[in-house]
Amino acid sequence: MRSSLPLASLMTICTALSVFAKEKEVVSRPNIIIVLADDTGYSDLGCYGGEIDTPNLDALAASGLRFRQFYNNGRCSPSRASLLTGLQSAKVGFGAGTLGNWRSALQEPAYRARLPYDVPLLPELLQEAGYRTLMAGKWHLGGSLMKEQPDLKTRWKNNHPGLELTDEEIEADFNALPIQRGFDRFFGIYDGETHQFLVPAVDFPGAPSATTLENNIYHEGNKSAVIQAVRNYAMRCFSEKGKRYPFHPADGHTGTAWFASDGKTDKAIEMVGEALAAGEPFFLYLSFQSPHSPLQAPQELVDKYTERYRDPAAIERERVRRLVEQGLFPEGAGFEPTFSGSGGVPEAERARLLQMSAIHAAMTENMDMNIGRVVEAVKEAGAWENTLFVFLSDNGAAAHLPHLFNKPYRGAKALLWEGGTRTPCIATWPGRIAPGTITGAVGWIGDLFTTSLEAAGVSYPENFRGRKTSPLDGRSLLPVLQGESMPPPEYLFFNDQGQQGVIQNGRWKLLIEPGWYAHTSKKTGIVYELYDLENDPAETKELASEYPELVRELAKVSEEWQKTSGILDYGRLLKIRSDLSR
Repeated sequence: MRSSLPLASLMTICTALSVFAKEKEVVSRPNIIIVLADDTGYSDLGCYGGEIDTPNLDALAASGLRFRQFYNNGRCSPSRASLLTGLQSAKVGFGAGTLGNWRSALQEPAYRARLPYDVPLLPELLQEAGYRTLMAGKWHLGGSLMKEQPDLKTRWKNNHPGLELTDEEIEADFNALPIQRGFDRFFGIYDGETHQFLVPAVDFPGAPSATTLENNIYHEGNKSAVIQAVRNYAMRCFSEKGKRYPFHPADGHTGTAWFASDGKTDKAIEMVGEALAAGEPFFLYLSFQSPHSPLQAPQELVDKYTERYRDPAAIERERVRRLVEQGLFPEGAGFEPTFSGSGGVPEAERARLLQMSAIHAAMTENMDMNIGRVVEAVKEAGAWENTLFVFLSDNGAAAHLPHLFNKPYRGAKALLWEGGTRTPCIATWPGRIAPGTITGAVGWIGDLFTTSLEAAGVSYPENFRGRKTSPLDGRSLLPVLQGESMPPPEYLFFNDQGQQGVIQNGRWKLLIEPGWYAHTSKKTGIVYELYDLENDPAETKELASEYPELVRELAKVSEEWQKTSGILDYGRLLKIRSDLSR
């Protein structure tokens, strides 16, 4: 039947429906929350076999999906670089464990320690697509405010002997900071670490102050942040003589203070509230410093865990048992215990380990509490049903905790065994991710970039700021999140301070010169280690001598990747650093 409406009216209706469809599409775009922990071990969380109380993350896991085999880059800045670019970290200035500060920076592109301005970041692309882009926490991807704070130029020159500070360098540093790279709002630290507790200097002379903020530690936008100490804490701060973080004067005292994880979460909730009130989809990148050193936490949480860690050997066994029970580690697979029994740890070392373990656990539980606060705020606003949430860690737990918190895997942060690079990863998205799911799909931190873009309906540009973009290394994991199967990537590459690693098809893993460079450099020849992760995920059986052809094949693939990524021989890199410091 022919319509009796005139053509003009039909065109008006079609236009209105088109506008409505576009508006509906924008509204239906999911909010995206990525929470990145700092030095959380694979088996720290309750939902990953741990004895630490993490009820909020456990609930998110129960309502969503857990990965068995998900990888970061094994160290702070390289992981963050891949997360925000979707590229291997060496391609964007963070190769070989390079950290986002002037002490690490070199002129070589793979070691620039600063994100290039002509490589698109996730917040930039989402911001362009209409998202409110928010960040609270640790940046650690280079950049500085020399442009607005000339006194920083002297510090730059002290860290770059023999190099000229040009106007272009100053501008490039400014353009590497969060606000210039797509975040509408930022609150946090530019560098990698600082004290967790900030206290009124009048109460605790010599302690990091919540009001003066020496060296502009915290920033809001491009300005020094105004920190208000409003909560009361009993403060526990671990310290060791001669170590990087000396005794904190507030240790053992109760008083008004500002605690980093709580304060950052306050800001994150404030930012999210503003976005929701404006009716805009939001992207929140919540980058905790916990449980990274300095180990500092509220005393009541530390007290809760002191007894739990008196027998580290039992902790190891129970973690593995629960992982098997939860379906996250194969039954019957071996692992190498660090502790032969409670008597296997010298008394002095046991006391130190006990203190560090209890504070590490306390910081982790506090982080979980704050994640719960963010989730509850989004739920109360009625926006949770349209929110994609992901949690993971930037690397394994730190080596000062004798690999305990990475069990059943070997190694720790900055080491390329599984304990340094395999992370817990939880994803939830109501109505899109089936609850209680565990996947054997292989994921990598750079995949979250591509996954977020696809979830938001945003395309990756062919050109950006006058430069042709590189093909993404990260793959969209949206099919996995929605219950579909997905083959593993052909290769995953890792490198950190002389160590190289490659995983083929999620199974065969070759390590070249694994371990600390101070040790491997003293060995003659090149050390190769080959593992079958499918049958031996904890890397207990070294197979290089049994599969020499496979070793040669993967070594060649790794060597080619190093060349194309601009990764230098580590001995040569150390010489360059030494020559610059003369």
